[in-house]
Amino acid sequence: MEMSLWLALILSQLIGLDSFQVPQLLVNVTENDPWIWASLPEDHRIRSVLFYTEYEGEKCPFYDYRLEPSIGHPWAIREYLGNGTLKISAVVETHQNETVIESFRIRSLGENSASVEPLRKFLPSSEKSIDCEKLRSSTKYCLPTISHHRGKPISCSGRLLFSESFGDNENPWTNWKHVVQSQLLEPHYEGVAFVNRKANSYVENNMLHLKVTKSNYGSKYPFYLENCTYTKRDSNQRCGEKKYRLPFRKFMPPFDSAKLISLDTFKYCRIDIEAKMPIGDFLFPGLTLSSVNRDAIRIAIVRGNKKLTDFASNEIGGRTLYAGAILNDYGTRTYELEEFASSDDHYGNDFHTYTAIWKEESINFKIDGRTFAQITNSTIVQELSKTERHIELFLTVGGEYNFPDNRIPPEQKSYRNFETGLSSKIKKAVTNAPIWDQAVMVIKNINVYSTDEYEE
Repeated sequence: MEMSLWLALILSQLIGLDSFQVPQLLVNVTENDPWIWASLPEDHRIRSVLFYTEYEGEKCPFYDYRLEPSIGHPWAIREYLGNGTLKISAVVETHQNETVIESFRIRSLGENSASVEPLRKFLPSSEKSIDCEKLRSSTKYCLPTISHHRGKPISCSGRLLFSESFGDNENPWTNWKHVVQSQLLEPHYEGVAFVNRKANSYVENNMLHLKVTKSNYGSKYPFYLENCTYTKRDSNQRCGEKKYRLPFRKFMPPFDSAKLISLDTFKYCRIDIEAKMPIGDFLFPGLTLSSVNRDAIRIAIVRGNKKLTDFASNEIGGRTLYAGAILNDYGTRTYELEEFASSDDHYGNDFHTYTAIWKEESINFKIDGRTFAQITNSTIVQELSKTERHIELFLTVGGEYNFPDNRIPPEQKSYRNFETGLSSKIKKAVTNAPIWDQAVMVIKNINVYSTDEYEE
């Protein structure tokens, strides 16, 4: 066993490929604690990591094979450093069957600090590896977490809290409830009614589909939403009326679509959503963490237009990914980060994994494992961290939150969101635009994990 592990370390140096490089080892030192955390940053390409640690003196080396990043902190080990020195090698296996090694020397600098130095030619001591008969077994450590789920604190970071894969043979709505109401009025000004119909929300090939369809509300089919979920005073304008009235036409949305809200709630977590976005002018997909206060963490902002520019001539169409929030501090307002991820192709041409890591001091946003934006404004993070949040999934058309008048020039959007007759003007804008390529958002899976302050 000891010889095979030692040979694996040597061979991995010989067969390591250049396409993947082991990232810098991260070391976390805690005040008045001789133990340290040593870890590799989370990377979706990594399948497993074998850590090999050599100590000063006669102490046997330590092997720790990590295969399950959802158990404990991803790719992390806890080691005793004290005032000494450690040598740690990480043998990384990727999902592309590459095997790559990198070695590091960690020195204590005293006063709760340590240095990390790459060792390009370090090989394990054969005498130690072969002579030590009792090797410590792999231990699954628990890194304290800040996460909450369904009103209860979670003990350890990296735990899977929620998973949804939308199986064909399962009840797809077990973990969800539909929102049923019109979005045409303020503050949304969107051209859809969210409905609970198979034409607009369905599971096919083990994937959730949320689809926009043309509505046919009128004298033959009055705008009336059964089981409407909106219960406030102006509910007739958002839920409709059973009997058709000509003056009521202005409240009839030109399109139907769907919106789902998770039954589970979370506070401080990492959420991964694998989705394919819609393609078409004024289509807007929603992947958010939302609260009852109508504010939201917007995990991904992808406008359906193939081409769309703002007043500053910045490209903000479907090849550009943003993130941000909807705030409810001084009246509901949007907060869209300046950082973005751009692509050669529309984000609706393929599936991508959209990630948000919500922590006490920041909210990080990723696309396919790569960070592209971050909310670090403490006031905004604190505002968004007052309560647990549901997952919201929806597909809509237009809207002040999504295509704001103060950002989209008239030559790019022929109507203004606050004008009278909004329903007919949205319908006309869509009719005059190219035919939608893909009026559907498709979601493969959703996973939510507990997190900690060290996750990036």
